[in-house]
Amino acid sequence: MKRITKSNCLSRNSRILLKASFWGHAFNDMYWVIIPVVLPIIKSEFKLNYSMSGLLLTSYTLMGAFGSLITGYLGDKTGRRFILSWGFFLGSLALVLCAISKTYWQLFFALLLLGVGISAFHPSMIAVISTNFTSKRGTTLGIFQFWGWVGTFLVVGVISSFLEFFLNWRGLLLILSVPGFIFAPLFFRLLKDLTVQEQKIPPSEKNPQEKLILPLLLFLIANIFFIASYTALINFIPTYLVEEKSMSPSLAGYFFLIVIGGGFLGTILSGKASDRISSLLTLLIFVGIAAPAIIILTFLRNYFFILISLIIFGFSYSGVWAPQQDYLAEKTPSHLRGGIYGLTFFLANTVSATSPGITGIIADKTGLSNALRILALPLFLSLILIFSIKKREER
Repeated sequence: MKRITKSNCLSRNSRILLKASFWGHAFNDMYWVIIPVVLPIIKSEFKLNYSMSGLLLTSYTLMGAFGSLITGYLGDKTGRRFILSWGFFLGSLALVLCAISKTYWQLFFALLLLGVGISAFHPSMIAVISTNFTSKRGTTLGIFQFWGWVGTFLVVGVISSFLEFFLNWRGLLLILSVPGFIFAPLFFRLLKDLTVQEQKIPPSEKNPQEKLILPLLLFLIANIFFIASYTALINFIPTYLVEEKSMSPSLAGYFFLIVIGGGFLGTILSGKASDRISSLLTLLIFVGIAAPAIIILTFLRNYFFILISLIIFGFSYSGVWAPQQDYLAEKTPSHLRGGIYGLTFFLANTVSATSPGITGIIADKTGLSNALRILALPLFLSLILIFSIKKREER
C-alpha cells in the first residue's frame, strides 16, 4: 500500500483516521453479511419457515437503506463525528441484543436496530474521506473499498470455521460485537480535532437547476440501472452454477469466492484509473466490461472459461464504486456530500433488495439463463446515460 503523506492528509490525526476508516469499513461490511451466514442455524432454532426467515433479512436490509438516507443528511447537519460514533455503537448493541433474544420478534426488532447502526458508516465516512483527502482521491477511495471486500471475505471464512467447531451463533455475535464498541469512541476522538477542508463551491454549482441537478439525476438513474444488473447476477451465481452449469453446491461456492477475488483487484485499479484519466471514463470502462461478461457467461460450458468470466464480473462489479464516489465528490459541495452519498446508498440498497425478486419472476417465465441475459440490458442503458453526461461536461 502506498504510504500516505502530508501531501494528501491534513495532519497526523487525519492519517490515523484514514487507517481507522479502512478497518472500520472492513468491520462495518462484516456486519452486513453476518446474519445471512448464520440464518440456517437461527431458522432451525426458532423453527421458522422461509417467509419468516426472509423477513429477518428484509428487516435490516430495508432499514439500512432508509437509514443511509437519514444518517447521511444528519451527518451534514449535526456532525459526522456524532453519526459515525453512534452508528458503530448501535450496530454492536444490536448484535448483543440479537445474541440474547429469546423470541422471534425480539430478534426482529434487534435487527431493525442493526440496520440503523450499520447504515451510518458509508455516507458519512466517504464524505469525510472525499473532503479531506483530495489528492489522489480516487486511489484513496479504491483502497477504502478494498477493505470492505476484505471484511466480507474474512467474515464468511471466520463464521464458517467458528460454526463448524462450536455451532453457537449467539456467542459468535457477542464476539463480533466487540469491534464496534472499540470504533465508536475511536472515531469520536479522531474526528474531534480534524480540520475539514471546506471546498470552495465553483461557479458551475451556483446554479444547481442548470448545472448540477440534471447531471446528478442522470447519474443516479445510471447507478440504478447498473446496480440492478449487478445484483441480479450476484445473488443468483451459486444457484445458476448448480442448476444451469451442473456444478456441485460446494464447487459453486468456491466459484462464488472467485468473484470476490476479482473484486480485490478491481477496487484498487479503478481508484487509480479515476485519478489518472477521469471518474466518468473509468466508470464507462468498468460498467462496459460487465455487460458482455454476463451475456457470455450464460453461453459457456467449460468451467475454465466460466471461471474467467466470473473473475471479470467481480473485477467490474467492485470497480464501479470508487469512480462513482469520486465523481459525486467532484460535483457536490462538502456540506451536502453526506446527504448525496446517503441518497446513493439508499437507492443502491433498495434496488439490491428488489432486484432478486424481479430476477426470480423473470426466471420462472423464461428460464434463469434468459433472465440473466435480459437483466444485462440495464447495463447498456447505464452506459448510454454515463456517456451522455460525459459529453455534456466536455461541451
